[in-house]
Amino acid sequence: MEHSKKGRARRRNPMDPTVEGKRRATIMKRVHMARKRGERIQVTFDEKGQPEGKHGDELMGWIGVLAREHVPIWIQDWRSRDLDGLKEIIWKETVTSFTVEESFRNTCLKSCGEAARNFRYDLYKTFVEEFINEESVWIRPKKVIDNYPNIEEEEWMKFVQYRTSSQFQQLSDRGSEIRTNNEYSSRGGRDGYRKLDQEM
Repeated sequence: MEHSKKGRARRRNPMDPTVEGKRRATIMKRVHMARKRGERIQVTFDEKGQPEGKHGDELMGWIGVLAREHVPIWIQDWRSRDLDGLKEIIWKETVTSFTVEESFRNTCLKSCGEAARNFRYDLYKTFVEEFINEESVWIRPKKVIDNYPNIEEEEWMKFVQYRTSSQFQQLSDRGSEIRTNNEYSSRGGRDGYRKLDQEM
C-alpha cells in the first residue's frame, strides 16, 4: 500500500492485482488465496436471488470488505450517479474473485451499499456519538488508523463534519421515529433475512 509523505495511507487502487488490502488478506484468507491462484469461487443463488451456502457467505463477507476499503465514509447517498465509477470497480473486483452472473450485479451492489452504511453507522456509534461535543472527535482514533488505514485524516474530518451537522441530525431523528413506529422489529440477526430464509 502506498503512503504519502506525511505517512498517511492513501486509498489504494482497487484494480491493481499486485496490491492486497490489509484487512482483506487476513479476514478473507480463502478468497485471497484463490485469487493468488487465479481461481474464482463458484456461488449459487436461491429462488429469491440471494447468495446461498458457504460460498454465498464468503461472497457477502468479501463485499463487506470491499465496502470498508473503497466506499468513502463521508458519502450520503449510495444511489448517487456520481458513484457509478466506484460501483463498476467494486463489481469488477467481485467477479474477479467469484463466479457471479451479470444478472446478480444489482444484488451485489445493493449489499455493498448496505455494508457501507452499516460500517459508517458503527464508526459513528463507536467513535463520534459519545464525543460529539469534544474537539478530539475530529482526530482519527488510533483504532481507526490501525484497522482502516485507507481512511485518511481529511476523509475522517468530512465524515465527522456531516455526522455532526443539523442535516444529519434531522435524518437521524426521522429514522428513529420510523423505527419506533415499526410494528415488526428485525429478527434476522447479523446475517439478515437472507440466512433466516435459507435456514427455514
